[in-house]
Amino acid sequence: MEMLKNNAVPALIVFLIVGVVFTVLFMLKGLLLQLIGAVLIIVAAVFCIFCGLYLFGYIVLGVIGLVAPIIGLLLIIGIFMWIF
Repeated sequence: MEMLKNNAVPALIVFLIVGVVFTVLFMLKGLLLQLIGAVLIIVAAVFCIFCGLYLFGYIVLGVIGLVAPIIGLLLIIGIFMWIF
């Protein structure tokens, strides 16, 4: 145990733990911002449909329907790359 007091291993372990905590926090922040953005786009599309701007609302919903699976696939690939 005395060997651990005289080297940099405890400091490196602390920096590693702090780095992992910050990484997780920033990942959660990015995920929450993406979810808020998606919700705002969907709310805007529904608002356009209810206000009589049918064409614009349906175009926005169609673009969301086409792009959402691609973005979801990229997010899943990104999560697997981060884990492994």
